[in-house]
Amino acid sequence: MALSVQRSAALLLAAIVLSGCEGGAFPIGGSQAPAASNPAITQTGTQTVRQRIQQLRADQAALNSAIAAQQNQLAQTRSKLSADASAYSSLTNGITARLQAGTTPGNPNLVNDWNAAQAKLDDVTLGVGTLNSLASQVTTQASVAGYLLENVRATYSVGGAVDEDHRNLRSIESETTRSMQQIDRLIGDLNAQISRENGFLARERTNLAALSYGVNLGRLGTPGTQRVTVSNRRQVPLQ
Repeated sequence: MALSVQRSAALLLAAIVLSGCEGGAFPIGGSQAPAASNPAITQTGTQTVRQRIQQLRADQAALNSAIAAQQNQLAQTRSKLSADASAYSSLTNGITARLQAGTTPGNPNLVNDWNAAQAKLDDVTLGVGTLNSLASQVTTQASVAGYLLENVRATYSVGGAVDEDHRNLRSIESETTRSMQQIDRLIGDLNAQISRENGFLARERTNLAALSYGVNLGRLGTPGTQRVTVSNRRQVPLQ
């Protein structure tokens, strides 16, 4: 299943997440800091820049935390999918071996094994749903990161900054760029994983239907043919 990107909705969410970027200031603790009393500082320019930097750094930290959580969720989902697919293959291979040797039509033991295999295939289907949901979240995160980067760069032009302010901005800009690269890799990994799992499901639904027919016969067979081959799923190594 191809990943569908709802760009406008994602950008809207990004704007909400980083709404503090509007209006040229980032309120800290819900209130604007008082203007500097030093007449050598032009109004609140320096304080405004510092507030922006504080907010941008907090937003960057939140972005990194979200990416780490999404990477962890992908790893956990991959592990669960691998375990479910392995259990499924063990069951279907066992059914196939019994049918190759021949057994009674509708053998209750094979019926139970077939039902267990169907349950594992359903678990894989649920896992693909989890991957699709995660892919949608990561796509939104990409828009959040892009919006953050735009605001970091816009802050360079705000008056009243000192050299240290711009050094901090460059640091945040670099971190945000790395975050965007991580997001790109995560989206690529998700798309590849979803494609593999959908291919597996398409093959094994057909195969499981053929095994059901064989269980009813007590031997391997499909309508119009005399044999069925159980495909072994190639396990995807965890990253």
